[in-house]
Amino acid sequence: MAKKKHHHEEHPDERWLITYADVLTLLFVLFMVLFSMSVVNTGKFDQLKESLSKGFSPGLFPGGPSVLEQGPETPTSPVVTSSPASIQPDISGPLGSTLLNENAKAEQALETAQLEQTKQAVDKAIADAGLASQAKTTVDERGLRIQLRSEPFLFQPGSADLSLPAQRLLKPIAASVRRLQNPVSVEGHTDSTPISTGRFPSNRDLGAGRASAVLGVLERYGLAHSPRNTSTSYADTVPIADNATAAGRTQNRRVEILVLRLQGNASG
Repeated sequence: MAKKKHHHEEHPDERWLITYADVLTLLFVLFMVLFSMSVVNTGKFDQLKESLSKGFSPGLFPGGPSVLEQGPETPTSPVVTSSPASIQPDISGPLGSTLLNENAKAEQALETAQLEQTKQAVDKAIADAGLASQAKTTVDERGLRIQLRSEPFLFQPGSADLSLPAQRLLKPIAASVRRLQNPVSVEGHTDSTPISTGRFPSNRDLGAGRASAVLGVLERYGLAHSPRNTSTSYADTVPIADNATAAGRTQNRRVEILVLRLQGNASG
């Protein structure tokens, strides 16, 4: 009996070729897509840009009405070109200047009224102490001026030690002045008679010592200790009378307490 010959196939299973072909096809498609994405059609891009520009322009169509236009009766809002931080109220022109001037005058008038009220309180304290001949008060362009005679009321000749009656008078003065927010300047004045002592080599030193002594007592009685409050010596440079006479020299020897204006003089 004849034996059957067995034929051996070289590739019994060739299904892997299908998978390989699919991979090649997908890679080809991928490369085509990448290539198409890398090429820009400038003509179509320009058309798209123009369409978008027209779509977002004020008009629906060239020459057409604005999208935001609601009719002739609807007011349009002005275009603001400055940033919100740079917007300032416009008060220029005659009306703005008038408003600013009126506001400044109102503040000045209020300050003057406060100074006048304080003057009345100081006048009452001076009258109650029976010292009307030794003190004088005025409200002028600088503020409230309280003028006190130096000798013999405040100090003995050539001295900067305050007398007890002067200290008692300065107590109600300090109580009246400290209610205000205004700075206080104490100014020492002398006559033109030269002085030269171990303590005070000149009239300027004497005036400085007397002004400082008065300011110190005011602060002891409640006036705020502040760098805004100062003491100054003018010596004999600002006389109010003739230094050629004894009466004039007596008037020139003085200490002035000034409650200075903050708002300026309403009448100036």
